[in-house]
Order: sequence, then structure tokens, then C-alpha cells
Amino acid sequence: MKITTLAIKRGITFFMIYLIVIGFGLFSLARLKIDLFPDLTFPVIAIITQYTGVNPYDIENSVTRPLEEIVSSVENVKKVSSTSKQGLSLVLLEFDWGTDMDQAEIDTRKNIDFIRDYLPDDIRDPVVFAFDPSMQPIMYMAVQSSQYGTAELRRISEREIEPRIERIPGVANAFTAGGLSREIKILADPHRLQAHHFSIDYLVNALRMNNMQIPSGWIENKEQEYTVQTMGEYQNLDEIKNTTIATIQGTPVRIRDVARVVDGFKEQRQREYIDGNPSVLLMVSKQSDANTVQVVKRIKSQLDDIQQAIPRGVEIINFWDQATFIQRSMSNLGSTALQAIGLAFLVLLFFLLNFRSSLIVAISIPVSMLVTFAVMDQAGLTLNMISMAGLALAVGMLVDNSIVVLENIFRRRQLGDSMEDAADKGGSEVSMAITASTLTTLAVFVPVLFVPGIAGELFNDMVVTICFSLLSSLFVALTLVPLLASRFLDISEKIKSRDRSSKGFISRIKKGITSFLIGLRNQYSRALRWSINHRKTVLILVTLLFATSIAILATRGGDFFPHSDQGFIVYQVKTAPGTSLDEMQKTMMKIADVVKKEVPEAENIHVQFGQGEGLTALFGGGASNAGEVNVKLVRKSQRHRSQKEIDAALKKKFAEIPGAEIRYQEQGISQMFGEGDIVVEIFGHDLTKSKELAEQIQDLVKQIPGTEQVKISLEEAMPELRIELDRNRLADLGISAAAVSQTVSSNILGTVASTFREGGEEYDIRVQLDKKYRKSKADLENILIVSPTGARVPLRSVARVVTSKAPTEITREDQERVVKVSMMVSGRDLRSVTLDVQKAMKKVVIPNDYRLEISGMAEEQQESFMYLGIAMLVAILLTYMVMASQFESLLDPFIILFTIPMSLIGVALFLFLTGTTLTVMALIGIIMLVGIVVNNGIVLVDYMNQLRAKGKSLMEAVQEGGETRMRPVLMTALTTILAMVPLALGLGESGENWAPLARSVIGGLFVATFLTLFVVPVIYIIMENRSEKFREKRLAKK
Repeated sequence: MKITTLAIKRGITFFMIYLIVIGFGLFSLARLKIDLFPDLTFPVIAIITQYTGVNPYDIENSVTRPLEEIVSSVENVKKVSSTSKQGLSLVLLEFDWGTDMDQAEIDTRKNIDFIRDYLPDDIRDPVVFAFDPSMQPIMYMAVQSSQYGTAELRRISEREIEPRIERIPGVANAFTAGGLSREIKILADPHRLQAHHFSIDYLVNALRMNNMQIPSGWIENKEQEYTVQTMGEYQNLDEIKNTTIATIQGTPVRIRDVARVVDGFKEQRQREYIDGNPSVLLMVSKQSDANTVQVVKRIKSQLDDIQQAIPRGVEIINFWDQATFIQRSMSNLGSTALQAIGLAFLVLLFFLLNFRSSLIVAISIPVSMLVTFAVMDQAGLTLNMISMAGLALAVGMLVDNSIVVLENIFRRRQLGDSMEDAADKGGSEVSMAITASTLTTLAVFVPVLFVPGIAGELFNDMVVTICFSLLSSLFVALTLVPLLASRFLDISEKIKSRDRSSKGFISRIKKGITSFLIGLRNQYSRALRWSINHRKTVLILVTLLFATSIAILATRGGDFFPHSDQGFIVYQVKTAPGTSLDEMQKTMMKIADVVKKEVPEAENIHVQFGQGEGLTALFGGGASNAGEVNVKLVRKSQRHRSQKEIDAALKKKFAEIPGAEIRYQEQGISQMFGEGDIVVEIFGHDLTKSKELAEQIQDLVKQIPGTEQVKISLEEAMPELRIELDRNRLADLGISAAAVSQTVSSNILGTVASTFREGGEEYDIRVQLDKKYRKSKADLENILIVSPTGARVPLRSVARVVTSKAPTEITREDQERVVKVSMMVSGRDLRSVTLDVQKAMKKVVIPNDYRLEISGMAEEQQESFMYLGIAMLVAILLTYMVMASQFESLLDPFIILFTIPMSLIGVALFLFLTGTTLTVMALIGIIMLVGIVVNNGIVLVDYMNQLRAKGKSLMEAVQEGGETRMRPVLMTALTTILAMVPLALGLGESGENWAPLARSVIGGLFVATFLTLFVVPVIYIIMENRSEKFREKRLAKK
């Protein structure tokens, strides 16, 4: 028994099944985790090694290079890149997508263990971790006050706000940056130290030995047991001041005798401002399996209580959170889907002129989507921007099968079949055709699942969601639609009423639409007859149109992903190396003032500059001359300018600020692809020569239209005082190079000797020279170095201090030094600008030991386009195989495949008319078209074959088949097209991401549908005639 017949016979059973499915769907929808993007496991491992006080050259040679060499042998490593900067080595391992990152992390650690003994003794152990997107903050809050300074604000944030935030379910950690941190400073006087023959290490040892709390066991008697505790910790600053360093000739020398004890703050390396007010920044990260939207909601719901618990006058400002954009994007995609459902319903009502039949088909959309939610939940998928877009895109296709089924049932009812017979026969007749058409659509998505790289990973959720929803729609079309039609599709009286005199507004509309559809069918019948009689002319015209479309596509240019308006603008700011923090503050405030004046749409302006803290410092680096301006805009619907237009206006004003390099930082998907849209990499050992080549390339690419923010990675050298050791003199005194380095570091940078506890909190006790004795080159030369014999000699007697300049960082890729020229693209497409850059590169004379490569988003685009092109070819092959299996013919699928090049005509024309470039999204739309456009061809050819099997002649079968199937073909096409119109408009948050995809589908399907109704019958006749002649020849030979 066929499933359609079974559904009609066992109606109550199937109603119960669908009620259960709907219930599970609603339950699953409530359970689905909501996030911005799918759960991506980025194939990147970071190795961070700190080596305090060491310059980039020494970091490169002693730490970075050995690490690169040993980890490059880890399995599946695709690229090894590194950055060596002052006191820090950062090595990044990029693996092939799909690599088991847990195992890769274990293998990396093992390899590092092999060489740990060969690395410098005084480095911190390398920190190894796999990059996890959940490490990125989901929420930024500012803590500010007009009554408290940043020191107290930081204390309040760390001690009172952070713990409360971290107790909220789903929060991984909260981290405070900026402000001042309390520190007890022991500021030594070098002259007094020298007078007592002390070095700074004496102070460090004295503090460590006199600030201890040591458990000393226990004693017991017959009745009681006592623990013994030696209370040796400092209780106040006077005890620190009175600490004895040594006793000389019976007189104790105390810390107060050689140093100042100051209850102060750690040296400030980062400052934060919100809307011009000094503040501290509180960043919140979620647990990897937590729901971003729910976590942010929980935090926001607790903020009022937290605000009440902290001192009055302190304000917590939530100036950015990821959930806001996610919710707006989801809301926009959800409303797009609802609009699509409404438009699809209107199309059905227009063609069928029957409310019940239109409602039956419309019901199939939410039912299919609820089934999809249930499957998504069981498959562990999340409800994110990608999967939601998949559902929005699928809306128009979800009704295709139901339309074909219901239209056939409707037609049989009009011919006089009973409701049950019409539902049974109408569904069964087209079951094979809609199954094949669904399988062809599914077949085109299968290759996308195997596309490597970021494109494949990102679109996996969308593809799986569309496939689940289409399979659901097939089951619904073969069971629920015939079942509902058999019970509720009573049209006999309505058919009779059409012959009566029309009364009322609705009746006149129905009569007008009926007349229009009859006229349309008659016009099509005549046009089809003309096409059949002028087959060569039709094919020549289509061929010319196809050739024109290829030419148009070739000139459209290409981008990777569309630029997204997230309502959040980020600018990276750099000034001259060595710029002080105070001077940097003046520049940053000028930039903030410009933004405040020129952007009334700004909701908040966040400014941060200086050396970052935590992981932001390790990755971003930062320095006193580096900063960031973050501008939060009001929502898209509340402003008249786009993010891009605001940026263009600001750039003109920023050009008037002297000494500052201000770069726009792309947000969203595009942020994942390195330093710029296009990056030219210069490989070579001599950094000076590489920079010369980089400057030549920079001058050339600046002349290319569309390039902006052209930057060389090797920045202007940082001024430094270099200590050049006298090896012979050191050998005579028995002093090691490490001892010199350690002594200089202890005096200048200082040493944390111990901690001071007060009020349940701990503060570092740092020993270093007083600031007035560490300001100049002469101060550095006067630092005393202690030999193993106890002799004290000034640094100038064992080394030469020279003023020099050194690179702030040295970058390497695959164990070679590299200098990069990065640039952004604006006003032109990425592909054409990349071609111009490649031409410019050929003008540069490259020495034998150097080479140039292109990376950045341009590299990712080229790779993704190549793999998606291969996926499209595989999709066409799979589509052919599915159709060949359905028709049991190798010839019929070729007839239908001609609809694919016809769809490209529409794609090219529509992209050209809308000014849309060819992006990854547009390519995904073209791949979708492969499966969509053949569906109408399948329905058409399948019905023609049925008519031929019933004894109709070739011409009769083609003419009748075209006329009969015109209505379902137009209905399925129009529902898909109109359902994608809201997406194609690109309105609302994240709307611009999906517009190219929707426009590709609309343009391709519109033209392909029109041409399918004429070209497929023409090709069908040509193929059948040739097959007939071939069969006649074979019979003649026999």
C-alpha cells in the first residue's frame, strides 16, 4: 500500500502522529541553543611563552625558532606562524579543518616537552591551548563613577562585581581591565645601597624571609590538641619599613634606611574611557556549551541587584553584548520567514482561487519547520544566523511538493473525482516526480558538506537545515496534504457557482483572476506552438543569451562575504613607536571628540589604549602607542546612514588628525581572515631589505583604485637602549651574561618580592629603583653588578650602553621571516583589486632569496570559490544520476539539465541589475539553483512521458504536457521567488549577508522558469526525434 493511500485510510492515526511531531517540534524549539554562528572548532593552536625583558631578536633566536622547528612536525599542521616581540613569543599552528584538535593539542605539548630543557632557564613554561571562539567575550561593561578614582573602581569591579557575575549560570569568567591596581612599592636609593654595599637583591631576600606564615605542627596534652602557627606576615606598612636587611657592626640596617616604602599602584599600562569618562572595562565570557542569548539575559536581569550591592555613585554600563545583534538578526530572519509564508499563501490563493486548498498547502510550511526543529535538536545543532537563514531560504521550497500534489488533486476534483479518490490518485500520480525533485535538491547540497575550509564549516548548518526541512516537506506532501484534501477539499459547488452571475467584490476578483489565468494559458499555448515550430530559432536565442550572461558574470567581480552592518564600528589606532601613554591619551581623545561630533547615531564611544591585559595582551600585543575606538550605533532602523556611510564620513575627518594611523576594523565573518582584505607577504631573512621591498609595493598598491589603509607590518623601529656586553671583562670578573640581565631587570622592571595581605585581599610588594634613578642612559650605566666574589662594579665597566632602534616585533611564517603589506578594499570588488595587486607585484624586482605571496581574505576567497566550483560540478553530476534513476533513462536527464545554463542567464542579469558582486553567498545560491530549477523540468518531462505512455503522439504530449503543467510550474516558481524577496532586499540586521544568495536564486529561477516552459519542450522533441531515428536505424540493421 502506498504511503499516500495509507495516510488517507488511517487518517486518525496520521493526525495523532502529526500532533506528536508538532509537540516535539515546539518543545525542541524551546530547547535549541541560540548563538550568532554555528559551534565552530577553529583548527588553531597557540603557544605563548613569556621571557621578561628580552628583545624581539633574542626572543626569535632562543625561543620562537626552536618551538617552530619542533611543532612543525605535528600531524596535519597546515601553517606555522609566529610573532616575537618584547618579552613574548607567540607561535600559532593552523591545522586542516576537521582535525581532532584535542589530539593535536596533546601532540603539540609532547613535542614541546622534548625541547624544554634546551630553552632558556628563566622563561615561563610555554602555555599551549586550542583556540575556542567561546573565549571571546560576549559582553562588555564599563564601571565608572564621578566620585571614585579608577583604582577604587577596579577594586570594586574585581572584588564585588566579578564574583557576582561569575556565579550566574553559563558564565565562564569575568575579567577586569584598565584602572589602577594597588601595589606596595619599595623604591630603592642606589646611593644608599652602595653606601651599605647592598644590591637590590638584598632587599628582595629580606622581604621574603620576613614575611612568612608557617605551620609548625601541633602539640597535645591529655585534654586538648593545639596547632602551632608562626605568625610572620606583615600586618602594616611600618613593619615593612622596619624590616632588617642586615646588621653591620651591631647596627641593623632597615629597609627605610635605603628605600622609600610607598603604598601606591602598579605602573599603569592601559586606560579605558566611556563617553569621555575614565572607567574600567569588565569583559564576560560564556561557557562553551552555554546559550549566548540566555547567558546575557541572565546577566542583565542581575545587573539591578548588583548595582544595589555596590557603593552608591558607581555605575555599570552595558555598552555592547553579542546577544543584542543575535536577537535582532534572528528577529529579522524570523519576520522574513513569516513574510515569505504570507506571500506564498497569496500566490496559492491567486492560482487556485480556493481558500481551503491554499490553507492546506500553507499549513505544510510550519509543520515541516517544526519537524526540522525536532531533528535539529536531536542532531545537536544550534539556532544561529546560518541555520535560521537556511530555514528562511527553505520556506519557498517547502511548499513546492505540496503545490504539485494539491494542484493535481485539485485538477482531478475539477474532472469529477470524489474527494478521497482525487486525493489518493492525485498524490500517487506525482509521488515519484516530487520524490525525484526533492532528491535532486538534496543532491546539490551534499557536496557543500564536503567543502573544506571556513566556507564549508559555516554553511554546514544551513545545508543540513535545508535538507531536513525538504525531507520533512516531502513526507508532509505525500501524507498530510492528501489527508487534509480528502477531508476538506470540497470544490464541486464552487465550480458550479462560477457559471452563475457574479455578485460582490470577491466574486468579481475571482472572475477577473480566472479570466486572466485562462488568457495566460491560451497565450502560452500559442507561444509554445510557435516555439515547437521554430526550434532552431529558440535554441539560437537561448545560446546567445547564455553567452551574454557568461560575459556579464565575468565582469561582475567577486567578493568573499558581504560587508555586514552590525551597528558596531571599531577603529585601530597607532602612533609613532615610543609615544608615551599621556601623549597617546591626547590623540585618542581627539579621535573620540571627532566621533562624538560627526556621529549623532553613536550610542556609546569606548576608548582604550596602551598595553592590554590577559589574552588580549598576548594576541593583540598592544603598546603605549596602540589603541582602539569602539563606536556602538543605534539600531539600523533608527538611523538614516549605514555603518559604511558613517565610516566614510569619519575617514575624511580622521585625515586631519596628525601623527595617527587610524584603520577601520571589519567585524563579523570577515574579521576571521587576518590583517586585511589583501595581504602581500614578503619572505626573506634581511628585514631591512624586506621593508624596502614592502615600501615599493606599498607605493604601487596605493595607486590602485579601491585600496585603502595600506600598511606595512614592520613598523617604524622602537627606540631602545641596547646593552652590549664586554665578554672578556665579564670573564675576568666571573660574571655571567644572565646575571647582568637579571640585575638590570630587577633594578628597572623590579621584582615582586612578596605579598601584603589586608582586608582579605593580597597586594604585590615590588622592589625596584626609585623612578628618579631610572630615567636616563646614565642611570642605566650606573647600575651595580655584583660578582661572585662580592665585588660591585657599575654596568658601564662591563658593557656598553648604546642608543639604537629595533623592530617592535618580528613575524615569521613556516619558519621564515615575513614582512606584510596589508590593505582594505572599498568601492570595488575584492577579486578585481586582487588582480590589479598581482599585476603591481610583477613590477617589483625580487632578489633571488626573496619571494612574494598573497594571503588574507583574498586567499580564502580564491580557495572557497575553487571548492564551491567543484561542489557545483559534483552537484550537477549527482542531480543527473538521481534523474537517470527516476526516469530509468540516460537521455531524459540531459533534457532537464539544459535548465541549469538557462538559470545562469537570470543570475547574471539580476546581479547586474542590482549591482551585486559574486560572493560566496551568491555561489551558494547558484548551487541551490542546480537543484531547484530542474524540479520544474522533472515535473514537465515526467508528465510528457506519462502522456506518451498513454498513447499520445509526441507533439500532442508536448503541447498538452506544457499546458497542463504550466500552472504548477508557475506556482512553485513564484512561491520560491516571492518567499525570497524579503531576503533579497537585505533589510534589517544581518540582511545584507543573505541578499546575494536570494538575488541569485530569484534571478536564476525567474528566467529558468520562463525558458523551461518553452526550451524543455523544444529539446524534448529534438531528443525524442533523434532517439526515434536511432531506433529505426537499429531496426533496419536487424
